[in-house]
Amino acid sequence: MNDTPIPAAPVNPHAYVFRGEGTGWYQIFLWCSFRLMMQFLAILFFNIRIYGREHIPKKGAALLLTNHQSFLDPWLIGIALYRQIHFVARESLFRGGFVQYALERTNAFPIKRGRSDAGAMRTCLLRLSQGHLLNLFPEATRTPDGTIGSVGSAVAIIIRRANVPVIPIVIDGAFEAWSRERPLPRCRRITVRYGKPIPAESLAAMSADEMAVLIRKEFIKLQRESGSPHAAASQDRLDADSAAGRARLVVSKEFSGEG
Repeated sequence: MNDTPIPAAPVNPHAYVFRGEGTGWYQIFLWCSFRLMMQFLAILFFNIRIYGREHIPKKGAALLLTNHQSFLDPWLIGIALYRQIHFVARESLFRGGFVQYALERTNAFPIKRGRSDAGAMRTCLLRLSQGHLLNLFPEATRTPDGTIGSVGSAVAIIIRRANVPVIPIVIDGAFEAWSRERPLPRCRRITVRYGKPIPAESLAAMSADEMAVLIRKEFIKLQRESGSPHAAASQDRLDADSAAGRARLVVSKEFSGEG
């Protein structure tokens, strides 16, 4: 009889641990401290302007959908709010150390890119069922030119299953401040505009394509209200996609597994 002990399964040293909202006073202290620091930097370097934050509910779940212009976007949308926001972040950022710890403390959770990630979708729905604010970037990637791009199929799935209000948010000026081609940010005025909530019941009967078009129209409307130089080109892009039968282009590979 072989008495050699069976080795234990290896432990992943970088396993995700939730340390975010609701885990204690230390997390609240870190979130508030980080928010105040980011407010100072945003005012100092980007002359930031915030509009419509009264549209964010004081309590209860909501799905925030934001256009994606730069690396700055995740913290730009949260610095003016008193509530915390939950995010998805690419799995490669969760490699241990301070970065992973900071992400866990600020409500970010990992998502696999380039393939289906049902676990991330379940986490999205769980956070919403717990009454949190969850933000998604429905374009899934940063804009190459400042315009509003196509909306991924996973957004419609989450909207249907979560049954919570959807709040469109538009960031303008971040593309000029830190586009995907620039190695470092530069000082440019940035505007963040929170739109009116779209009730879940008004979205329930829509197809995925109809939802995608509505979301893009709401983004373009907010761009116009912000005086964005990209609003007209965003409308032209939507019109061209619709005319070509590309109302919804699947870009959210990390959720859908489609390409």
